[in-house]
Amino acid sequence: MLKSELEAIKSMNYLGRTVIQGRSGGKRAWGNLAWEGQSEAWNILPDGRDIWDVLQAGDLGALPPCWINISNTGMYGDLIWNDAVMFSFVSERFVSAIEEAGFSGYQLRPLEVQPKSGDRFSGYSLLLPDKSDPDAPIRSFPFVHRPTSALDISDDVAAALRHAGVTDFDSEDAGLQAVRVIEA
Repeated sequence: MLKSELEAIKSMNYLGRTVIQGRSGGKRAWGNLAWEGQSEAWNILPDGRDIWDVLQAGDLGALPPCWINISNTGMYGDLIWNDAVMFSFVSERFVSAIEEAGFSGYQLRPLEVQPKSGDRFSGYSLLLPDKSDPDAPIRSFPFVHRPTSALDISDDVAAALRHAGVTDFDSEDAGLQAVRVIEA
């Protein structure tokens, strides 16, 4: 980890915040972003750009048609764990809960899910938090400035998700998780 990234983590306010991410244990579905013509260099888009650069620029509209390709079969939660740890895949239930509660500061890209066997189905989106507001109710963890698979949510977002019954994900106090990252 770069020293500047470590300092950024230390400077963040994690009071009243929770880190959430897809469940990876047991029989849980895991997936990754996929698109037509994807090469062995999984991160290079058909036009030659690195997907990381596109996400860093916050331009979900620049992505080619894509989907979640399931690599580990199992139950689908409200967040799907992903192998690349740079994508936040959220369920329609998750999206409905945060939209109904009026939260903003993120982009969504609806995606289909391609299971290992069977037909594609809808019901998930790629969520990309806005990196311009370090106090946003939904932000990437631990790096607000770059996308990750873990989301750092405010207590208000956590309450809205619980109220809507959207709880099928792993969660931990953001301050405790930040200490682990700093000490690692």
